[in-house]
Amino acid sequence: MIRSEHSLVEYDFQRLAIRPDRLRRGADADYLIAAKQMLQIYRRGIGQQRNVLHGRVEQCLLRLPACPPRRIAAFCKLLDDHSEYESKRGAAFDLRRKVFDLASQYHPIVEHREGIFDHELQLVRAKVAEAIGMPWPEIENKLFGDVIELQKLNSFGDKLTAAELLSIYNVAQTQAALYRATRVRIDATEDFKTIVKHAKLAGLMHRIDRIDSGGKRGYRFVLDGPQASLRETTRYGIRFASLVPKLLACRGWHMTAEVLGPRKQKFRMELSPADGLRSVLAPPDDFDSTLESDVDAAWCKAGIDGWDWQRESELLVEGQTVMTPDFTLYNSRRNVLIYVEVVGFWTPEYLDEKCQRLRQFMAQADLGQQSGRSGKRSGKTVKWLLVVSKQVNSDQQKQLAELKIPIVCFDKKSDPQSWIDAVLSESSR
Repeated sequence: MIRSEHSLVEYDFQRLAIRPDRLRRGADADYLIAAKQMLQIYRRGIGQQRNVLHGRVEQCLLRLPACPPRRIAAFCKLLDDHSEYESKRGAAFDLRRKVFDLASQYHPIVEHREGIFDHELQLVRAKVAEAIGMPWPEIENKLFGDVIELQKLNSFGDKLTAAELLSIYNVAQTQAALYRATRVRIDATEDFKTIVKHAKLAGLMHRIDRIDSGGKRGYRFVLDGPQASLRETTRYGIRFASLVPKLLACRGWHMTAEVLGPRKQKFRMELSPADGLRSVLAPPDDFDSTLESDVDAAWCKAGIDGWDWQRESELLVEGQTVMTPDFTLYNSRRNVLIYVEVVGFWTPEYLDEKCQRLRQFMAQADLGQQSGRSGKRSGKTVKWLLVVSKQVNSDQQKQLAELKIPIVCFDKKSDPQSWIDAVLSESSR
């Protein structure tokens, strides 16, 4: 990511909206050529100092009309992020101390001998170099190797293209605009699990509500942090920014952020897949495991009429605890909803945590049905089903049996009707 001093945003004071700096293929076609040149500067600059490379990038971009200094600095930072520089902090410090200790006995040192000042610079350098056992040009080259601007480029990412560099720049400017965000709202109709997962990894608190977005059922995530309830704060801006690449890899979402502008005035920033930003991350996998994929294939091959089968279409929420059942089965005529969890290779620790979470949400569903509702799926009867791999050992099977949830052992010849029968026969007892 770039730093806040590299951020470029346009403020719309009438609509109270902000737009991060963005380079477009049509209007900013010259930057594609410049991006190719900048990549060449770094690829041919192995062994060159950082400040020299930055100077060449600056010369390249200053040829373009009205290129602001912040944009130049941002490109330098992004190119550096894909580079490896020589860093010998301890070695440079030790060398400086040795040179200065050796030279101190000859002070004062002068350019040319004059009167009582007879320690000429060149002679002292020769004596210091002899004492250290290294030619003076080499000593001078390494003396300030720990200064960032003087570090030498060791390698640069060969696979980066000009189009990708511009795409990375656009994403980075969007991230930087979020550094002063106080709250983020995400409306999503797909990939709920991925959004929740990365919000939790970023240490963000969330509130989740069910919504209807464009005729599709979805969820609204309102993200902030623990201090946000006490006072207006931008301390979570970096965390919001870190979510952007993950969000860009998802489908079916719209983000609205509250951002503090000049004089702490609140502005709005919106982002969605329609903006055309591309993530460097791959889209979320269709399935978490081969077993999940096989279970889905078995249903799709021999699905049962009247039952709607969907993957990760529900979020179960209780406070800051969230669970996404692997699959859901719903029969509108019976008004029965079945949450299906697939159990493959789970570590003992993960199995303990998963069983605890299942008990929690099973109890929540039971309470909902006792009061005439099922969580947020009012009026529906909620059931659970575990689809278990035959590789699950006997101790794990015993632990799962304690949950008192219908269990079916799965292989690729499994009949989906037997899954439904297991649930309905259990409920009829």
